[in-house]
Formats: sequence, C-alpha cells, structure tokens
Amino acid sequence: MKLFIFFFLIPITLVQTPRIENYDKIQIAIREQQKGDYSKSLELLIAAKEEAEQNQWYKELFLALNNIGANYYLLTDYGEALENYLVAYEVASNHLDSQNEMVVLNNVGILFYDEDKLTDAEAYFLKAFEIANQLNTTEKKAAYAINLALLYNKMGALAKSKYYLEMAMPLLKKSPTKRLQAQFAQGEYLYLKGEYKQAKKYLRELIPQLRTVSLYDQAAYSYLFLSKIYQEEQNEEKAKYYIALASSNHNSLEAQMDVYQQASSLAQNRNNYKTALRYRDSIFLVKDSMYTVKSNNLFEANRVKFSIKKYENEMIQKEKEGLLAERIYTVILISTSILLLVLLWAWRSSVIKMKQKKIIADRNQKIKMLELKQELDAKNRKLTVKALSISSRNTLLQEVGDFIKKDPMLATKPDFKQLLSKLNQLIKKETNSHDFLVHFEETNHSFLTSLRKKHPNLNSNDIRFLSYLYMDLSIKEIAVLLHITPDACRKRKERIAKKMNLDKTAKLYPYLTSLM
Repeated sequence: MKLFIFFFLIPITLVQTPRIENYDKIQIAIREQQKGDYSKSLELLIAAKEEAEQNQWYKELFLALNNIGANYYLLTDYGEALENYLVAYEVASNHLDSQNEMVVLNNVGILFYDEDKLTDAEAYFLKAFEIANQLNTTEKKAAYAINLALLYNKMGALAKSKYYLEMAMPLLKKSPTKRLQAQFAQGEYLYLKGEYKQAKKYLRELIPQLRTVSLYDQAAYSYLFLSKIYQEEQNEEKAKYYIALASSNHNSLEAQMDVYQQASSLAQNRNNYKTALRYRDSIFLVKDSMYTVKSNNLFEANRVKFSIKKYENEMIQKEKEGLLAERIYTVILISTSILLLVLLWAWRSSVIKMKQKKIIADRNQKIKMLELKQELDAKNRKLTVKALSISSRNTLLQEVGDFIKKDPMLATKPDFKQLLSKLNQLIKKETNSHDFLVHFEETNHSFLTSLRKKHPNLNSNDIRFLSYLYMDLSIKEIAVLLHITPDACRKRKERIAKKMNLDKTAKLYPYLTSLM
C-alpha cells in the first residue's frame, strides 16, 4: 500500500556562491534519481554531503543524507536507507528546525511499514504527526494522519484508524489527490469494519476518481475489497466480476499478487481447481518477478556502493596529495614565519635599546632639573627666612611705635616723639634698603621672565607682591613687608588678580607655581 513519502527537496534561501553550487548539485542528483540513474545520483549526493560536512552547512547536509536514503529506499536496500535516514534525523534534531525532523521521521516510518514492522512504524509516524500538529502545518498533518490510518487498518486497530481519518478529512479540501487517498483509507476501514453495504456504495463511487488521478493500486485494492465483500455475501458472480476488474497492467507487483490470490480463492470455492492452480502459478510468477526486481535492485545497490567506494578512494588519494602539498606549504610558511620573527625580534631589540637610551637621557635631565630646583628652593628659603626676619623686626618696631602712639602721656613727651620718628625711619630704611627683587630675580629668573612675558601690564610693585605670593608668604606677612594693612594687602591681591584676568584670587598661587 502506497503511503505519503516526503524525501525530496525542501526549499531554502542561500546567499553564498559555494553553497548555491552545493544546493544545485543536490537538485541535479534528485533529477538523476527520478530518471533511475541511482549511481549518478548517489555520487553527486555523497560529494555534496562531504562538502556540506566540511563547511557545516547543515541544511544541505540534511538534504543530501535524506536523498541518499531515498535512493537506497528505491533500490530496496532498506538497511542503507535506514542508516542514512537516521543520520539525517540527527542533523535535523541537533541543527535544524522541527519541520525537517518530522519529514525524515515519516520516511523512517515508511521503511518499517514496508518491512511489516508495524509497531516501529507506528512510533515514527506518531512522532512525525505530533511535530506537524505542533507546527500546525495542514498539508503534513493531513498526510501523516492518512499514513497512520492506513497503518492502523493494517494492524486491525480500526478505532484509531477512524480517529485519524476524521482528523484528516477536513484538512484536505484544497488537496484533491490526498483527499482521494484518505477516502480510499476510509473505504478500506469500512470493509475491515464489516460495514459492507456502506463500503460497497463508497468504493464504487470512489474507484472512477482513483483511476482518473492514476491511483491504480488504490483502485485495484478497492475492486479487491468489493470482490471479498461479495464473496462473504456468497455472490460469486459479482465477486468474480470485481476481481476481473481489479487485474490491470498498471498494478504494482504486490497489488497484482493479492488480486491473483483472491481470484484463486474464488475459483477454489467453485471447485474450479484447474483455474485456481492457474492463478496460483500466476502468483508464483509474480513472486519470481518481485524476487528478480529485488535482486536487480540489490545488485544495482551493490554496484552503486562499489562505485561510491571507488569514488571515495579517489577522493582519499586526492586528499593525500593535497595533504602533501599542504605540508610543503606549511614548511614554507613556518620558515618564513621564523625569519619574520627573527627580523621582528632584531627590530624590537633595537627599538627597546633606543627607548632605554631615551629613558636614561630623560632621567638624567630630570635629575639635573631636580638638582636645580633644589638649589632654587634652598635660595628661596634663605630669601624667605630673611624676608620673614625683616617682617618680624618691623612688626616688633611697629608694635612699639603703636604702643607709644596709644599712650597720650608718652606720645606728648619730646623724647618719645623723637624715638617714634626714629622707629618709623628705621622701618622704612630696612624695608627699602633690602632690595628683595634683585636677590629674587637672581634665583628665580625664569619665573620672573615668564611672568613679565605673559603679563606685560604688571608694574614693579605688582611683581614684588606676586614674588612674595610665589614664596608662599601670608597676607599678614606681606602686609608687614610692604608696610600696609592686611586689608589693603588683600585688596591689592584682588586688583592684581583682576589685572591678570583671573576671576578668583584663590587661583593666583596655583597659577604662579605653574609658570616655573
């Protein structure tokens, strides 16, 4: 009994030229298979399979394996077919989607069905149907349901057959050929159920439609069922009539053998043993023909295997030659790489030496600069100490003068007036006699040069004030040195900062230290 087999092409979208060529090779192989040139088909498919394996093109690998299995199935080499189907299933389940998986599951189920391993066939058909049901693919779901119905008819599980037929029928409105297949399964179900009246009407109406779409085996079995029904009803004439209609040149050998078996049974019931023996002989002839076909197919399968083995040996030899060339190339590549590494090492060593020399020179320069800075810092400390010493003495003298000024009795006495005048002259003399800028410029020439260059609008008093700031003297200390009040000193600082375009006086000291 023919089931719905899906072992050909599944459309895919490709973008890379090598993959397109591989895909085209599979298409050519399928056309060769359809023409019956299984050797050529398998040769192309195996080449496509190896290329797909190397490049991990799983879609093409699945197609190649599935169609290799189809070739062996057509050659009735079910062992090889099953082996390739199972590998295709592994590829589909690990790398592709469920749609590919269910196709190969159905094909495996058909192998077991043809070998009358019905329990195994049931397991694979059910799994394929379950996936089709989950994906809600109407065509596949209906086809797999029909396969299950035919399987359950053969197993005698008629309740299950009815369940899947009722499921399939509504899905086949747009598929007339598949619907006829389902209707045939329905007719077989009615016959097996013993509902002869309904089965006869159903099958008679169905047969012309089956013949129209070339479903000859289904038509032959429909006639066979009618013959058996009438035989059960002891209507020998109609039983004989329908078995005569069942015989046809279009029948498969299996169907024709069943027809001869029924014809022999009818002749024997009429005690026409001569006719019965003649049909028995016809059965043996059909069996011989089937054996011959299977033998030829097996011979062709073995021949194909031999051709494939030869092809694989040639590929291995080419691969060895390729490996030799690859080894030579590898040696050249390694030698070149070593030479480049040596040159790279020499260049790197030269660069490292140059960097080391530069680092040493930079460090020496930094040491010289540090020594210079330490020398400058030492001189500036001396200047600071001297300036602070003058500042302290002037502060003390100023405090003495202020004390005299605050006491009316002392301030009016001529001796104290004369003392106060001398104190003021001494403070002014010490302040003016110490030309701070002369000594400061000797020590901080670069600072003053940079300051004057960036701010040419500063006068000597401004520069003196900034020099004190640069030495990190406080406002109070600077005020004493300049003989002004701390408040006046702060205002001068604000004025000079504004003159230098600095928005805040707090930025003045960091700015001055950056000029060094």
